[in-house]
Amino acid sequence: MPRGLNSTLKTELAKDGFRLCNLIYIDLGSGIRLTDYAHDITYSSSTYSVSDHVLSVGEPKESRELRVNTMSLSLSGVEQTYISLFLSSDYVNRQILVQKAAIAADGSIVGAPFIAFDGRLTRFEVTERKTSSEVVVEAASHWADFDKKSGRLTNNNSQQQYFPGDVGFEYAANTIRDLKWGRK
Repeated sequence: MPRGLNSTLKTELAKDGFRLCNLIYIDLGSGIRLTDYAHDITYSSSTYSVSDHVLSVGEPKESRELRVNTMSLSLSGVEQTYISLFLSSDYVNRQILVQKAAIAADGSIVGAPFIAFDGRLTRFEVTERKTSSEVVVEAASHWADFDKKSGRLTNNNSQQQYFPGDVGFEYAANTIRDLKWGRK
């Protein structure tokens, strides 16, 4: 059983007939909160709106190896809402949080939802067909840019970006070559 589950949720999951839903938060604009359940769900003072546009939610896998965890989320693009939202916003490195919640017979959340994935948006892709349209959003854990080197580079193009006309790094690429000082 996954770690961090409260006892009420564990009891519900031990039953034969339990229902799970996804609570999806995407940090775009004022924040998008969606659920794939049959009606709106309020949790922690936030309302997750029922949406027929949630086509599938990826299942991230945990393992013992050190690796970047990824997942994908498929949304219907027929209404164009999500396509225009992703095209018009700076989506890279925005948070996406997917929680799983057990639902009681009366439609309320049992216990507290558990986090299935907490990561950052990396890219999206729009697929158009004659009868359908789909937006596939890719996300990765915060470890995705662990090896990223931020800041300026020591090359002429980077120097020109910050100091146009300065030729201090014009021959910087030559310094990585094997220079033969005093040798023939």
